[in-house]
Amino acid sequence: MKYHVELDGETVTVQIVERAGGVFAVHPDLAGGAETPVELAPVRSDGSYSLLIGTAQLPMVASGTNDDLTMILGAETWHCAVMDERESLARAAEGAGGARQGGGVLRSVMPGIVRDVRVAVGDDVERGTPLLILEAMKMENEIRADAAGTVTVVHVAAGMAVAKGDPLITLG
Repeated sequence: MKYHVELDGETVTVQIVERAGGVFAVHPDLAGGAETPVELAPVRSDGSYSLLIGTAQLPMVASGTNDDLTMILGAETWHCAVMDERESLARAAEGAGGARQGGGVLRSVMPGIVRDVRVAVGDDVERGTPLLILEAMKMENEIRADAAGTVTVVHVAAGMAVAKGDPLITLG
């Protein structure tokens, strides 16, 4: 099955193939469509996973829906939308392609401590602008804007502890 992943404004197509008891990702831009073994194993029921890509193992936390997914992979935060081929074709037929507009409430995808807030109310931000640093699982994670907008509310301050799902920043 082919998947179209919009990752911080850039679209990548990846094919997932299951064969001989294994799962492989095929990326068309690699030499000859090279296959890489992949495995995603849940660690806890809170969205924490262990992601194995080839021989590299990464901790991963995912939160949200397929069309507005926040993933923390290692020490980096990514905002993405994932569609299979059918969803992608349906969206193209509806004319609904493109990045999410506006803003909304950015929520913590895991418990942690806010180490630094890099924006203030009234700041205009672009998609991908660093908003704050959240320390979780002994790693500092940069939380970035998932859409262009204006900061309307900063719900946290440096040194504040947050739980999974707590509001961090609201963009309007």
